[in-house]
Amino acid sequence: MQHDYLKGLNESQYEAVTSLQGPLMVLAGAGSGKTRVLTMRIAHLIHNGIDPFNILALTFTNKAAREMKERIAKVVGDSNARSLWMGTFHSVFARILRIEAHYLGYPSNFTIYDQQDALNVIKKVLKDMNIDADLYKPKKFRQEFPPIKIT
Repeated sequence: MQHDYLKGLNESQYEAVTSLQGPLMVLAGAGSGKTRVLTMRIAHLIHNGIDPFNILALTFTNKAAREMKERIAKVVGDSNARSLWMGTFHSVFARILRIEAHYLGYPSNFTIYDQQDALNVIKKVLKDMNIDADLYKPKKFRQEFPPIKIT
């Protein structure tokens, strides 16, 4: 039985979407239907009994993740789409860290700062403490007291 979402796929796309065994790498040029293939593959996995919670789909932008999740929801329903581990590398792994933070002794509501965020905090602290930022350079503070790295 062929599902409606499989209609219109070319032979290569159909093979990629319906392959259920093991990992799959999709290499294709711009405008070739990669997003459609990945979206339909996820829908096909769910239609074939794979729990959406066990599917990880990483994208490079939040916009791409939202669009893919919306497309998948149209095929498999909103509740299944919400259960997917789908997002950018950063958002998915931040979510995992929040869930597992207690194992590291951290609360789950921690904040992740990039280099610019850290520099802005240092500038604010210097200003709040009336410390001359020309004498005590914020970038030097950031270098002397680098962020905590968990390895």
